[in-house]
Amino acid sequence: MAVDTFADRNQPSITLPHTQAYTAAELSNEQATEQKSPSGRGTVSRLVPATIFSAFRSLSNRNFRYLWFGQVLSATAMHADTIARSWLVWDLTGSSTSVASVLVARAVPMLILGLIGGVAADRFNRRRLLLVIQGWTLLMHVTMAWLLLSGSIELWHVYVLAFGLGAGMAMNQPVRTSIIPNLVDRKDMFNAMSLNSIAINSTRMGGPALIAILIAATDVGWAYVWAAGAFVVVLWTTARITIPGRTSKLPVGNPVSQLIEGFVYIGRHRVILALVLLGLGPLAIGFSHQVLLPQLVEQQYGRGIGLMGVLTSVGAIGGLSGGLFIASRRDMPYKGRLMLFAATSYGLALLGFAGASYMWMAFPLIIWIGVSQTLFRAGNSVTLLELAPDNLRGRIISATLLDTALSPVAGIAAGAVADRWGVSSGYLLLAIGTLAIVLLTLIIYPKIKDI
Repeated sequence: MAVDTFADRNQPSITLPHTQAYTAAELSNEQATEQKSPSGRGTVSRLVPATIFSAFRSLSNRNFRYLWFGQVLSATAMHADTIARSWLVWDLTGSSTSVASVLVARAVPMLILGLIGGVAADRFNRRRLLLVIQGWTLLMHVTMAWLLLSGSIELWHVYVLAFGLGAGMAMNQPVRTSIIPNLVDRKDMFNAMSLNSIAINSTRMGGPALIAILIAATDVGWAYVWAAGAFVVVLWTTARITIPGRTSKLPVGNPVSQLIEGFVYIGRHRVILALVLLGLGPLAIGFSHQVLLPQLVEQQYGRGIGLMGVLTSVGAIGGLSGGLFIASRRDMPYKGRLMLFAATSYGLALLGFAGASYMWMAFPLIIWIGVSQTLFRAGNSVTLLELAPDNLRGRIISATLLDTALSPVAGIAAGAVADRWGVSSGYLLLAIGTLAIVLLTLIIYPKIKDI
């Protein structure tokens, strides 16, 4: 058949081993003991359904627990920055295009440094590297807080510091994500990645609304004071992590050659290439809908930052629900179909926003976007981590940053359309783009549904 020319005929089967564990060398004796299920449950724990404990089973690992708590705190700082920066730029300019352009400034480093971060994650001690990256992010938040509270802030400061923060984010993701398989057993990988989504979405439920209240009651600068304080604790949790010895030698040689090696590996494995391509839908095009929120709440619904914070928090209900659903399952045998469903439903929810003329309509749509986002991220990340060898893991994960980095580009386009023809037109553009990526992926690599 003609479609077979796109399929990866010469590649090994893409069926993933669901029960194979990492070698014992990856785990310390302490961790191996910690990951075993307790022999009994206490009086209080017996009152809680076993599925709830199962959803959080990866937290029995001490080192992953510290990594996860750091993720919770860094997520609160991320939400504070997202709300504060978007509202600040909207307040200064009154333009969705300007809001999107600041996100571009934050995303530009991801196009370059994200790939470098992947190489660094494969070359150097990942824990020490993570500490340096988190220290840099702390510096960015402190600087932003000082400029705002001193009354010295100018628009160009926002762009420069957004670039600096993006540099930290670009290096952080491949390093942090590539650590996880060294901490948890393979059978718990899906659970561990789902807990990351739970960390982000649980803090999103109340965090943005509280940050919006804080900004409304005081000043935008206090949002960055909170973010800086959170990262002080993040540094402490990371310092407490012990990463077991890696199963592969640290690569040496020319970093550029190693970067090319990662791309060659992706190019030769069509399933990985298809996963990265599919991510362009929800992770790049769909995710950029956030740049339209200030215009949506002010011009469409006649409200202010309070509603923007509430919508962001309500969206976390969907994300948290999706995360708990995945985390409570022992296995997810049809990850390809899960990702296709999540990406498609994301696009349909954006299409719903294009016609959401009444405020109440925004709430179920933002919840479903949260569900779709979590299901897709978890399925996509776990599949990539399972397919990638340890010595290439950082570089494979960094390729997904290209999806995230392109999100502000889609945001610029949606913002320009929204400024000219209204916010509904901006959402319509994003919906069409997201659904088109799903269709293109199925045409190029139809076997993705069988992963």
